[in-house]
Amino acid sequence: MILLPDYPDKVILAHRIRVERLALLGTLTLIGTGAWWLLPAMDGSAELLPRMGPVVVMFTAALLLADLIEYGPVQRSRIGTAANVAWPAVLVFAGIAVGDLGDDLGEYLGKSDSLIAILIMFSIALVLRQVSNRLLGSSLNVRRYRGLTSLGALALSTALIFSLAAPIELFAIILFTVSVTMVPDLITKDEDHAARKKFGTALDAAESKLLVLRGQGISLEQASSILKTAREEGWSNPERGLEMIEDALIDAEKIQAIALDLDDIRKDSLAAVERAEAITVEAASPRKAFKLGDREAQHGALREAELMYRRAKNRSAVIIEHWQDALDAIGEADAAIGSESGQQLDNVRSILHSAREAMADENPKEAIYITSSIQGHLDSLIATTSEAEQAILDAQNAIAGAAGDIPIFTKDRLEEAQSAMASGDTALAKGLASSIIRDVRETSGAMQEVQRALRQRKQLQMRFPKGVAGEIWLARLAEVSEATENEKWSIANEKLHSLSTDLQAYEIEIKEAKELHSFVIDEWKEMRRRLDSANIKADDEMRTSAESAVATATKSLYTGDVQSTLKALGKADEIIENLRRRV
Repeated sequence: MILLPDYPDKVILAHRIRVERLALLGTLTLIGTGAWWLLPAMDGSAELLPRMGPVVVMFTAALLLADLIEYGPVQRSRIGTAANVAWPAVLVFAGIAVGDLGDDLGEYLGKSDSLIAILIMFSIALVLRQVSNRLLGSSLNVRRYRGLTSLGALALSTALIFSLAAPIELFAIILFTVSVTMVPDLITKDEDHAARKKFGTALDAAESKLLVLRGQGISLEQASSILKTAREEGWSNPERGLEMIEDALIDAEKIQAIALDLDDIRKDSLAAVERAEAITVEAASPRKAFKLGDREAQHGALREAELMYRRAKNRSAVIIEHWQDALDAIGEADAAIGSESGQQLDNVRSILHSAREAMADENPKEAIYITSSIQGHLDSLIATTSEAEQAILDAQNAIAGAAGDIPIFTKDRLEEAQSAMASGDTALAKGLASSIIRDVRETSGAMQEVQRALRQRKQLQMRFPKGVAGEIWLARLAEVSEATENEKWSIANEKLHSLSTDLQAYEIEIKEAKELHSFVIDEWKEMRRRLDSANIKADDEMRTSAESAVATATKSLYTGDVQSTLKALGKADEIIENLRRRV
């Protein structure tokens, strides 16, 4: 059986509707019963207060009946609260009923209805107590809530006892039974109580210590921030709070130690700054960092002040150690470059400019590192210049040796290479000259190969097929000759190479076609003898078709039309096979 996707939801909804209807019926029944029970007291025929207890119970049960259907966390809390408040009151009514039975055993036995009612009330009180313990006993906070509701239950029970003039012994019994769970619920402490107490003591001590240090003019912003966070998080996690208090105290001790050493740090920093200023007046960052340290110290930020003093000292040390070396390196690099011009030298000058910018940023170490690469660039430039000059010379010799066989654009590139060399762009000049040499060599090689092939023109033409197919090959050979006449040797070489490759492939195909043609001819000769023996005349339609196909294949093979030959041979083979079935 196939179920629809929403079938389970529909079943659950139908079941829920039935349960809600049953709950509504129960609610109306309880309300009606309570009203019926309270009716005699309304016209004065019975006392009102004794009848109010059962009515309140029934009305409360009617309200809580809906919670039994949902039975979620909120509903369970309401049911547990009602049960915890109600069971002492039910126990009070049961105790009053026991007192009304009298002291004689015979009277007890004679009132069986009352005994049954008393047992039912005791059972209800016991069940309600068990329900409250189960629903309100899961955690410490819930148990404390149960203890508070037990106070309300005790107050309600006490009011009932004194309003109904019950014996004082009943009050003692109720007080004892309620206190069995109420007192432990109210006085029970969680597992972290000792840790929280320790945390509170440590927090007070740490805050007192920080106040004393603040009074001495020491700034403790970070430690105070840590303590603030510890106060917010430590009560819920005492162990973490104690760790944060310890971190705050350690930070405070560090700040206190810094405050003691800050004067010595400032003196060392000032001495270093003055030595750096004696070397160059252009270095302003050490003095600037030193002044920032003084300002932070005045504001109480000792850690930041120490950092600024140390930064001023470090910057001064770099200037003292490397400034003069950087100036000397820049001077030597400038002298090595000289006043010559050229694109490559301009690139080297840009490197030198970067070194001067590093000096402007008060970074002599970076300037030394940059200038150290300039000599390598100059050596490379000298080597490239020599190689470019040799490449241009080789290109001139190659062009002179090839004379009239070199295209004009190759000679133009030689002029471009010479211009690039004159402008100082040695890399471009070398590249152009190398490309000229490569082109000259390729052109010379192509020219020699084409000329050698054209000297064997007759042998090449003898390999061409006859007829229309041969004209196509002759046209391709004419294109090679035309490119040669126009001195386009590379193009002529490419066309010649393509022609040779295609011709070799064609010769392989024509060879295979000839072998197949010979095979079919032999088959047809044999078949003609068998046809004559079978009295199949030469005018037979199928025999005539075979003769025609074989003739067409022979003609196509002679003219070099490979595809037509293969097509005709295939047709002839098919007809021969059909004739073979006839004989």
